[in-house]
Amino acid sequence: MEIKNHRMLEKALLILEYISEQPEGVTLPEICAHMQMAKSSAYSLLMTFVNMNYVKRGANGRFVIGMRPFEIGSRFIENSDFFLYSQDVLKELADTVKETSHLAVLDGSDVVYLSKCGSAPLVPMSSSIGKRLPAHATALGKALLSGMSDEEIRGLFPPGGMQQLTPRTITDPELLLSQLHEVRAQGFAYECEESSLGIRCIAVPVMERSGSVYLGLSLSVPAMRTQAELEQMKQPLLDAKQRLERVL
Repeated sequence: MEIKNHRMLEKALLILEYISEQPEGVTLPEICAHMQMAKSSAYSLLMTFVNMNYVKRGANGRFVIGMRPFEIGSRFIENSDFFLYSQDVLKELADTVKETSHLAVLDGSDVVYLSKCGSAPLVPMSSSIGKRLPAHATALGKALLSGMSDEEIRGLFPPGGMQQLTPRTITDPELLLSQLHEVRAQGFAYECEESSLGIRCIAVPVMERSGSVYLGLSLSVPAMRTQAELEQMKQPLLDAKQRLERVL
């Protein structure tokens, strides 16, 4: 028998997710409009989050995510031997190539960034730990999507359903499939200014013992870097990938 979600709890969690996605914060009327909820119901849930430190009110009166979700997420990190190990791998990779390394997982049609390591980039990046980005717009996402069948990809990305983040973001499902065929054949995924202008990336899929794609591992570099320079980063990226796969 299918167990349905508790309706009010589901709304509460959706409010929390909505607030977490708004770096400038949100107002109560904005929450009500987004959730299509009565002000009294939304206010009660919001104040509960505030009282429990899941949400806080900023100096401008807008509501932003609080420290409690971070504390809970940190416990996951502390209790995960693999995650702690992966942090060391990412740091060594970033130090070796003097660029920024990322680790991400696929959730539906999005990538969720788990780790990021490296010095402050010359060009601002759209990535940050815990952030979601459309998988088709990132090298990480393409590496992760390479483990899916063409039929599954078409189901995730119907025509007209691919968000464009920059003028260079691909929005054609067939072009995405063509790129994924190359990822499967060559083992590397690329993107150039598709998620952030001024940034290009190279990524590899990280496999479980079963052979299925589990994580995506990438390097992000300024777009001025040449393809030849990216080629020189392949071996360190592969070495890091193999270190992660040995413990999965």
